[in-house]
Amino acid sequence: MHHDIILLLDTHLAELKTLRMRLAASRPVRPGERWTAAVETVRSAEQYAEAVNDLLGLAAAPLPPPAPAELSPV
Repeated sequence: MHHDIILLLDTHLAELKTLRMRLAASRPVRPGERWTAAVETVRSAEQYAEAVNDLLGLAAAPLPPPAPAELSPV
């Protein structure tokens, strides 16, 4: 399973890198092109989360509450 998670993460990061290059390109862009690329980053993240949930079986399992934040003395 470790290999599968790494593969999913590598695929997701490659998609994000491609989208980042589109967002950061210094060239004339069509109206809405950067907005569309930004939306695609969200879709990529949703697909990654769904794939990881499926792989780990988290879709049906309740997630534990987040760990409390450490408070540092002032």
